[in-house]
Amino acid sequence: MAWVFMDLEMKPVDKQFRRQWDICRQEVIEFGAVKLGEDYRETDSFRRLVKPVYGDIPPRYERLTGISNADVADAADFQTVLAAFALWCDDAETVYAWSGSDLDQLRGEVKMKGIDFPLDELAGKWADFQKVFTRAVGLKRELSLEQAVNIANISFEGHQHDALWDARNTAELFRIYRDEARFQAVIEPLRAAVNPQKPTSFTLADALGDALKGLHLPEE
Repeated sequence: MAWVFMDLEMKPVDKQFRRQWDICRQEVIEFGAVKLGEDYRETDSFRRLVKPVYGDIPPRYERLTGISNADVADAADFQTVLAAFALWCDDAETVYAWSGSDLDQLRGEVKMKGIDFPLDELAGKWADFQKVFTRAVGLKRELSLEQAVNIANISFEGHQHDALWDARNTAELFRIYRDEARFQAVIEPLRAAVNPQKPTSFTLADALGDALKGLHLPEE
């Protein structure tokens, strides 16, 4: 049995490619994933850069992801990396991502690039861990990965917007979630504040307190 935790980094499709932009507005430039065994320890990792087709990586995205145009100049194309990733996931029981947007991106990009790739098997294993974790905490509005890490009172390993490190931090939240005693110790005080027995005038920001300081809630 294995669980996979994955993340994608993307850059926007240049608007000069209007037909493609109308189908899918971003291109993947990095796949990152980790695989956990039955003891929840990391057994393998996957990180591949992807060469974009529809425009260069804008400077803002180079700064955000740490991936430059020079880095992807000799990288494999999207279809090659997607096929390698799907094969790497072959033994996984579940493929978790933080939100459903990564699977939507794969579907959109396959369509945009006219790739004949059978996504059904991979999609059949897919699960949204953002939704699982947020509901377990007792919130109705989904949390960003950074917010969830803060709430779980752990340090964010590596740096954000690196696909492999985002995947690793998601896997760490999964370990906490599957450890009932640890999860209850971390989450129960928060859950009690968010869902008080008596009506209060608490806002979400009041309930989460220091965990959300300096963070922006995800847009609806």
